[in-house]
Parts: sequence; structure tokens; C-alpha cells
Amino acid sequence: MAKDPLAAPPVKKLKIRKRWIVLGALAVLFLAFVVSIEVTSSSKFCSACHYMKPFFQSWQESSHSRVECKTCHYPPGLRSTLRAKMEGLVMVGRYWTKLYVKSKPWAEIQDESCLQPGCHDRRLLEGQVKFGKVVFDHKAHFADLKRGKELRCTSCHSQIVQGEHITVTENSCFICHFKPSESHPRIGDCATCHRKDDLLAAKERFDHAPVFQNGFSCDKCHSHVVVGDGAVPRDNCYKCHFEQERLDKYDDTDLIHRMHIAANKIECDQCHLQIQHKIVKDIETVADCKTCHTNLHQAQKILFLGEGGKGVGHAVPNVMFEKGLSCKGCHIFHEEVGGRLLTAETSTSAPQACESCHGRGFARILRNWETATTTRLAEVKSVHARAAAEVERAPAAKRTPARRLLEEAAFNIDVVERGKSVHNMTYSQELLGAALGLVRDALAAAGSGWKPEVPAVLTRETPNACLNCHAGIEELSPAVFGLTFPHRSHVVRQGMACAACHSNVRRHGELTATKDSCAACHHQAPVKDCGRCHALQKTLYGGGPLDGLTVPKDIMAEAGTDCAACHVDKEKRVIRPDAASCVACHDEDYRALFEEWRTTIGRLLTEVRAGLHEIYKEPLAEAVKAQVQAIERGLQALELDGSRGVHNYAFAEEFLTNAAKTIKSLGAGAGEKK
Repeated sequence: MAKDPLAAPPVKKLKIRKRWIVLGALAVLFLAFVVSIEVTSSSKFCSACHYMKPFFQSWQESSHSRVECKTCHYPPGLRSTLRAKMEGLVMVGRYWTKLYVKSKPWAEIQDESCLQPGCHDRRLLEGQVKFGKVVFDHKAHFADLKRGKELRCTSCHSQIVQGEHITVTENSCFICHFKPSESHPRIGDCATCHRKDDLLAAKERFDHAPVFQNGFSCDKCHSHVVVGDGAVPRDNCYKCHFEQERLDKYDDTDLIHRMHIAANKIECDQCHLQIQHKIVKDIETVADCKTCHTNLHQAQKILFLGEGGKGVGHAVPNVMFEKGLSCKGCHIFHEEVGGRLLTAETSTSAPQACESCHGRGFARILRNWETATTTRLAEVKSVHARAAAEVERAPAAKRTPARRLLEEAAFNIDVVERGKSVHNMTYSQELLGAALGLVRDALAAAGSGWKPEVPAVLTRETPNACLNCHAGIEELSPAVFGLTFPHRSHVVRQGMACAACHSNVRRHGELTATKDSCAACHHQAPVKDCGRCHALQKTLYGGGPLDGLTVPKDIMAEAGTDCAACHVDKEKRVIRPDAASCVACHDEDYRALFEEWRTTIGRLLTEVRAGLHEIYKEPLAEAVKAQVQAIERGLQALELDGSRGVHNYAFAEEFLTNAAKTIKSLGAGAGEKK
């Protein structure tokens, strides 16, 4: 059989057939690829994965259900269209390889998608719109920087909110509007969202017309409508970041907001704690005292914090505030208040509260603080009152700045007086010192020639650890050895250290000074007014009032004999006179008389003290108590005098003899009652 010359060789036919098979396969693959791309980029395909079903369902029920997913999830343009088609296939691969398990659905919607033609391209021009009961203006939020931050569509419109798709997230509104802002202090004003016209039009529930007519503020009725502060705990950063250089940017809020809001879409509540804007229906919250009683205990807060006064440029916090103690640490006593049946309790403090933590003796420190503050306040208020009168006499042009300075001084005085210095004795002293300085500045501004003396005080700059507790000690003048000891003269003017008279070796604050150690300074120059220190002895010798008693002059005082006649020897040294000193001026009989006086008064002192000791064993009636207290005061004065009657024998003998008779009669009366 002859071969067909036109027929192709068998090998060549095989090659052609393979070529067509390959081309057909490629065509099928290409067709499958195109179909796959088209199918995977459709909205319906998004529901194929079970973890996408909630998102798909919320989209179906939203106002965007007629808009394909890729229209919003990718910006307009050919490049984004191709990316959307390709990422559909990538998602299929991630699904079958289970890579999706290690991640969570996350999408960022660019503003270009929202504002593309045919969508919301005219939204910025529409002006104000109603959102629920409030007014919202897109232009104000996009055209102007809010709190200095750039916003985007999804800053308010979230991907998923309680099953709704791309709707407004109110929490974001509350964080922006109610988180305190120094640069935008009025961003949380009610009128920003709640328009007056809308409130006046809605009369079915309440007519707001009288509210606006009377100029009432919203919080007169609507208090406690904001819950939370929108703070950003540093720990929240660790949810996404671990690089130290990024964590160090925590305080750079401009950078953080630019990267998380403008450059990327991070939900506000991913970082900020929630702020709620709602009506609080908790009676304990609504009935909060601070709703009406604003600035309650403000003076106490200023003192305890050690800040807020005028003219004191540094903070002086109470050491207990620095250690984290609350008001309850000292206000441990309960005082019942209220009516006969419906009662309540309030917490109060007392000197015993100090001793409950610090031990015995600290109640006395509290009383010393109160005494010192009372003395200091009286000085400062007196100066301030006179200065105010001086300022009012100044020319009109000078009065305004002077008055302003006096007002600042009055503020400090009021803080200390109302806040009670116990809340911070050191700061109280500094406030009063600053008040005196402001008064002097006011007088200078008014052109007054009066320059009041500013008494020196111990301040925190004084190198003295005792001031931590004994602030204000310079105002106290206690009795020591029967003498008046002014701390101001010794610790302020002379600069003496506390350790010169006190020691903590055996007992805290033990008095180690003696009469001899005092005399070592005070008796160096005998030509002095002895009564400055020896006021008690001066009164007993020279006569005068003494704790309700009237002391007559001693016979030698009437004769004009002064202290130096007996207490200064020939070498001009101050001495304690004895019987020999009497003989130097009188005859020898006075030696025995001196000893007789001391013996007699010594015996009477012992007798009266013993009688009082017996009287104190029984409860005393008010009338009896007054008599006993008068005897006690006189007895203590004679004991502290130390001369045993030598300074005024006639008075001492008469008083003690009468006191012994009175005690005997009181004791007999008590026995008859038994």
C-alpha cells in the first residue's frame, strides 16, 4: 500500500497531540484560576470560612449589604483591585494550611474607600446630622484637629460593634470628649453635642425652658453622668509590643496617636480604659456629698498635700501623706449624728489617735501644735488687719496691686485657720511666714512706711531633725524649774540645738539641762532683769497676781531691796544665798531665823501635799473641786519657787496654814458623809 505523501510522520503527530494537551491543560488551569480569582473575591465567598460567618452575617444585615466587601476593604484603583483578587486565593491557602488559627480577623478601611465617588464623597459637605439624640458634624471632626489629633473614618465607625457592621463606636466618642484635656478644656461641654433648640423642642418628657431662662448649668441636675477616666495602663502596650525602643515612647502621645489612629486603625479601647456616658442610678453615687458641697475639706487637702498655698514655691507634703496614709489613719473615732431614730456616724480624730500609733506623749505634741498655731495666727492676723487699713489709705492707683497681695496673704491665713495645722504643721508655719512676706510686699506696693517685724521661725531648711514632729516649737514657752523658757529666744535667735537641753539616749526628748547649765549662760552678766526668767520668784517677792491669788510684797521688797542684794556676791557672781548671806547685812539672829523659815515652810508644804493626796482618793463635788484646785495651784507655785518661803515668808506661811485647815475641814466633811 502506497504511503500518503501528505500524512505527517507518526512521531510528529504525537508531538502535536502533546502540544494540544498541554495547551488545553493550561487553558483549563487559566480558566480555573480566573474563575477562582473571581469567586474568591466575591462577598459570598467570605462566608465559606466558619470564623468569618459572624462578620458576613453582620454585613448582610447592615446598610452596606449591597456593597461588595472588596469595594470597602481595598482602596479604589487597579492595583487594589488586583490585590483584592489575589488575596482571596491567599486566604484559601491560609485556611487549608490552618495558618489562620494563629491570627484573628483584622481589617483596615482606608478613608479613600469611604469617600470614593458614589459612596460618601459628599459627607463632609452635608454639615450637621443627628446621631441618636445628639448633633454630629463630620466637617468639624475631619477639617479641624480634635485634641490636636488627626482622625479617620474608622476612628468612629468600627468594623464590628455588637453585631453591627461598620457602625459608630460611641466609646470612641466618650474617650475623646470626656477624658480631661488641658489644651481643650471645654471639649466635654454638654452643648457640644446637645443643642439648645433640640432640648427646647423636646417637651414631652421635660420642658428645659426654665433651665435656660435661669441660666442653670446642666450638672445642676445631671451629675455623675461620666464613669471612668480613659487612662492608658502601660501594661496595655505589652499586648502588641515588646521592643524596648517602642515601649520607651509611652509618654509621646502625639507619636502614639499618629501611628495608631492616622497611620493604622487601632481601636481606642485597645489602649484606653473605657469611659461611659450614662445616667447613674446608684443611690450612693447620686447622693455623693461633693455634688453640692464642692471643695469640701479643701484647706485640709492643701495642708496634707503641702501644695497650693501662696508664696511658697516648693512642696512640703506631710510625711504621712508621702507614706500613703489616708484620713482614716487618724480619724478613728466615731461620732453619732442624725435624728433620734435614724442615726449615722462620722469619723473624727482626737489626741488619743496620735498615741494609738506613736505611743504615749504624742497627744502632748498635738496640743503643742495647736498652741503654737494659735499664737502664730494671732500675730499674723493682727499684722494683716493693720496692713489692710494702711492699704485703704493709699492712693487709688496703688491700692489694686496691694489688695491683691493682701488677698493672697489672707488665703494662706484661711488655709491654716480652717484646715487645722495638725494636717501639716511644717507647711502651716511656712504658709504663715509667706503671708507675712506678702503683707510686707503689699505695704511696699501701697507706699506705706510701716514695715512690720516678721518673727523668725524654724523652717524645713533649718538643720534639725526634731522639726519633723516639733514644728512650731519656737512659739512655746513652757515652765522649767519654775522658770519660763521661751523656745524662740533659744532655738531661733541663739540658734541652740535641741540636743543642748534634750537627749534621746535613755528616753526620747528627756530634759538633760539643769539649773546650773542654764546659769552657765544666763548668770555670766548679773546686771539683768531677773524677772525675765524668774517670773514666779519675781511675783512672790515683789507681789502681784498669781493664778487667782493676790500676793503682797515681801517686807524686804517694800524696803527697796532688789534681787542682786542677796543673789550677787562681792565678786559679782550670781549665787544661791544661804543663812550666811543674811548675816552679811543683818545680825547673827537672822542665821537661825533663815533656817526656821525654811523648816516651817518645808513642813507645811509636806503637810498640805499629803492632805491633797488623801482628798484626791475620793470623788469631789464641783464646789470642793474648785477649792482643791486653788490650793493645788498655790502649792505648785511655792514648790517651784524653791526658796521655801524665804522670798515671802509671810505670804507662804499664811497660805499654807489656811490650806491645811481647809483640807482638814474637807476631809472631816467627807468622813461625816460616810
